[in-house]
Amino acid sequence: MRSKTETIIGALRVLAQDIQSEDGVANAAIAEAADRMDELCAELLFQKRLAERYVGAGKICAQIYIARNISLSEKDVVSALVEIDKLYREENHN
Repeated sequence: MRSKTETIIGALRVLAQDIQSEDGVANAAIAEAADRMDELCAELLFQKRLAERYVGAGKICAQIYIARNISLSEKDVVSALVEIDKLYREENHN
């Protein structure tokens, strides 16, 4: 059985508060590990959503190609994806 990441992060936060260490180094290390796991999860979620948008953009490009029987160059597709990326990042980081 594998625990959910959120469960592990929560357990680390509890441990960071409950562990008795004289200098607090263990508490700080465990708390930082929980924070970093949380940050990594957020970044992975962002990357997953970005990838989903790229897939959606690719499907749109394919539909245009099929509908109009035109050829989109790799440069045109990459340029369009860069623009989608800019819009997505502006939308989610402002």
